[in-house]
Amino acid sequence: MSTTFQRRARGAVVLGMAPVLALAACGSDGGSGGGSAGDGSVRMLVNITDNLTQAKWEELVKPFEDETGIDVKIEGPSGQSVAESFPALLAAGTAPDVIESIVPGPDTAPEVLDLTEYDWASGTPMADLYSTDGTINVVGVGMQAQSLMYYNADLFQEAGITEPPTTWDELDDALAALAAKDVATPIAFASDWATGVQVQEIWHPQQNVTTPGWQQSVADGSSTLGDQFQPVFEHVADWIDAGYTTADDVATDSGTQEANFIAGDVGVYPMGSWFSTTLAASPPEFEVGVFAPPVDDAADAPGPMGATLAFPYMVWKGTANPDGATALVEYLTTDEAAIAAQADMDSFSREGLEPSSNEYAGMVQELSDAAPSYVVPGNQTVGDYALPVAGFNPKFTELVQGLWQGRSPADVAGDLTAWYEAEKLG
Repeated sequence: MSTTFQRRARGAVVLGMAPVLALAACGSDGGSGGGSAGDGSVRMLVNITDNLTQAKWEELVKPFEDETGIDVKIEGPSGQSVAESFPALLAAGTAPDVIESIVPGPDTAPEVLDLTEYDWASGTPMADLYSTDGTINVVGVGMQAQSLMYYNADLFQEAGITEPPTTWDELDDALAALAAKDVATPIAFASDWATGVQVQEIWHPQQNVTTPGWQQSVADGSSTLGDQFQPVFEHVADWIDAGYTTADDVATDSGTQEANFIAGDVGVYPMGSWFSTTLAASPPEFEVGVFAPPVDDAADAPGPMGATLAFPYMVWKGTANPDGATALVEYLTTDEAAIAAQADMDSFSREGLEPSSNEYAGMVQELSDAAPSYVVPGNQTVGDYALPVAGFNPKFTELVQGLWQGRSPADVAGDLTAWYEAEKLG
């Protein structure tokens, strides 16, 4: 399944959703600690980035403030990230009322409010995939597709590739054709966190065709992490040997690789749906397409779509204003205007959501709609599909980068299994 778009205007946002909720500003004396200090305000810890600015967050919550009279205090991380800051704030007794951008981990889950009793929570995207034994303690606004392969349609045409590949054999043939046309980088990977994420992204569909709910198979001992990932390691190693991707890739940051793609030097760039926001900000001169990662058998295409929760929100159990905090989260995850505003801040998919101007997000939406199911990635840290260890993503990235340094797929897979077993025992 693939989609290509020429640059063109899109229609207005259309959402098939319930009417905007009337929210009452009703504080509570429940809880204690450093949240809103009982003053009726709500503190919200959020991710601050180039596109998720303080000003945009404040603009997002202003209609809620105007409607309810609740003062929402937007705070960025005190450390390098929300994931680092929230545990530190918990330990200091100054945790915020609402936490955005992360999901509960083993240490923080007991500190997060159970939202199952709220009727609106079960209707939010991916609530079932992020629940634990039916308990909902994190909700989101949409779904960010991860299993995506952006490609330069002009280079594909020049290389004689008439259809985007659906199988691994077809992808190998396409990369060979791009290389034969002297494309600088037939398939681009990037350094740091991106390497591991990209390798996982391209493997989600086939992995979940072969072993549905593979995390549970690893957890119960019927499979190993090495078994789950060695096949994709072998594919990547073959591409390295053929020169389709080089050691320079994993020494190049993702921002530079994105610029390389936009400049027309890259044939295929595996990356999540957030890349569509970058493309919209700096549209390439060539036609861009997106296709789903390959599977072994074309009859299985497209495979399940790897996806993560977009704009995840949690409420601190110790909040002094649980009514205000939960009302804010309800607003952010169910109000039509709030959902559209967040989609403009950072692209995501949601049933009934039509992007207003980002045609690249429209491509992603088409692929998401065509996927037979959504599946959670390996770095899932909460819910019934979580691996029972912490630190999977950084360790996976560290090990998989060894492929570009000449390590064999079998050795990398063996080290991944050994790490998991040691962490499980520890």
